[in-house]
Amino acid sequence: MAPPLSPATILSNMAAALPTHAKDDTTSDLSSSLDAVALFVHAAMISVGFRLLGFSEDSKPEEQAECQSLAPRLPGTWNRSLSSHCFVYAHEQSSMRFVIRVDRMGSKIEIRGLGVGDERIARFEITTRDFVSAAALPIRITMSEDGKGEEDRSDLPEKLKKVFISEERIADLASLLKVNIIQRLVPGLQKEGYQEEENPDDRAARQDADEAGRRAGGSRNPPPMMPDPMPQPAQPYPYPHDLDPPARRPIPAGDFPPPDFEDEYEINRHPRGGLPGLVGGPNPGGRSDYGRSDLYPAGLGPDDPIRGSFAPPLGGLPRPGGRGPGGFGTGGMHPTFDDPLFQGPRGGDDEGGYDDQAPPGARWDPVGPGGFGGFGGDII
Repeated sequence: MAPPLSPATILSNMAAALPTHAKDDTTSDLSSSLDAVALFVHAAMISVGFRLLGFSEDSKPEEQAECQSLAPRLPGTWNRSLSSHCFVYAHEQSSMRFVIRVDRMGSKIEIRGLGVGDERIARFEITTRDFVSAAALPIRITMSEDGKGEEDRSDLPEKLKKVFISEERIADLASLLKVNIIQRLVPGLQKEGYQEEENPDDRAARQDADEAGRRAGGSRNPPPMMPDPMPQPAQPYPYPHDLDPPARRPIPAGDFPPPDFEDEYEINRHPRGGLPGLVGGPNPGGRSDYGRSDLYPAGLGPDDPIRGSFAPPLGGLPRPGGRGPGGFGTGGMHPTFDDPLFQGPRGGDDEGGYDDQAPPGARWDPVGPGGFGGFGGDII
């Protein structure tokens, strides 16, 4: 069995719906594009189970009775208007009445539908020349040649098929009617072979919404990437070896980094000088690290004065600052006379001494002429 809205089913219902042609009537049975489209709409509504009640919203019981008695034929007055046709239907799956209007406006035809009590109008429009071939009109029902004046409707579906541009256009018009009128008036209609379709406008809106969602969540669900046929460029650094240990994870920085300070007094550095005559001792020439002992807290330094300044340590080892048994020096900022500063050659003679005003290692800027320091005894 063909689907209820297939071209063959609709054309068959159109042929059955044309009013009975009177024996002596010489007029045509279908003469205009508006009549052809209106008859198509009526045939499609009948195909999905609608029942014709009349041709106006305030149809009288007598008109309803006439339509029921003539069904599937239409009354002869169904197309009395030249610019607008109206049909009133009922359906067993709904308690409402449904009004369908087919109006011609210029080169277009508008089809509207309304469920009485719902007050929501469903509509769509078509361009007449895109669906109807005016060259195939008018249509007249064939009469038998036996002189009895009986109708022969066997060729009528083929004649009606030629009224439309093509069979594909018939299917397109049926789909438009189903999506825009029937599905809106009776959603979920149950009919053998009938299936609802998605409205193209709703489909486009849904696709736009999906596309917007993909753009918004592109970082979460990126589209699959096609493999790049070109080789990857050389890396600036060699690839890590498989046996290399994994890199340490960076320590996250807190809101407040730990305090830091400059080692201004070189507390964290090793002593620069050791015992005299040993590795790391005073610099050549007898110079000592003046002020070194002042860097140690009392009682903790190697030359601490609290451990005794007037007696040599056990073992007779000299202490820096004193530089010998019984030395008074402590290596502080105030060296005593037994400090190497006051020992060894000195003076400005030619025996390798040095000037008292500029000990070895001192930053000295001569203030006298000719490289002499001040007005010392070397001037004269």
